[in-house]
Amino acid sequence: MTKTNQSYRERFLTRSRLIDYLQDLNISSGSVTDTLYVTPHPGIIPGWEWLPTAALSSPNGLVLVNWSSGQAAFGAPFAIDIDDGDRMADGPYFAPLVESLTRHRTIAFILLRLGSFAVGVAKDEKLISSKTGTRYVKGRHRKGGQSQRRFERNREVWIARLYDKLCKTALDRIDPFEHDLDAIAIGGDRHVLEGFTKRCNFADALQSRLPTIEVAVDRPSLKSLEQAIVSAWGCHVWEVEP
Repeated sequence: MTKTNQSYRERFLTRSRLIDYLQDLNISSGSVTDTLYVTPHPGIIPGWEWLPTAALSSPNGLVLVNWSSGQAAFGAPFAIDIDDGDRMADGPYFAPLVESLTRHRTIAFILLRLGSFAVGVAKDEKLISSKTGTRYVKGRHRKGGQSQRRFERNREVWIARLYDKLCKTALDRIDPFEHDLDAIAIGGDRHVLEGFTKRCNFADALQSRLPTIEVAVDRPSLKSLEQAIVSAWGCHVWEVEP
């Protein structure tokens, strides 16, 4: 059994690199002893006690692979369709994971931090609609009294205008593809995103209807939108180090 203090490494693989990785494992099928599909939030898994919390919290579950000289856990980027009776197999069994990776998908993206946003729609990792924008929101005011209260009222107005501008942009850029969407990816400041969703009925409806993918973003821009697309289709892998 794997020791709980066994060292491991974590890395991120793009969709194409992950498929290549699985193909390499499949070619060396003699070394893969078993494959296990695990549903989200499984708790401690016997033989896999070394898995970190981040792996066990993978929102779409894990694919666990044992071979003669190591172990690897793949955080599935999308939900995997599989019958309960097929969740474990001797040797390599990657068809359900590969099918989930290669299925045609259209995903909407909304990235937001105070002062800037990026909106886009990607089909199979290709950006087909996008727009970025800014709206001034002053961050701090150190004076007190009436000046402080006046600033807070002004700041609420600035934030509301940012939300309204983003909502209109999202409607313009995402609505033409709404019926084709498979998921919505959001990234940025969680508190700000929650405030935006409460104010923008269109965004709220999308999140209510579609699976939500969380992506990391520093400052929303076209570059960060492109990086978010790669992240949404990619996979985190945890491997036992030799």
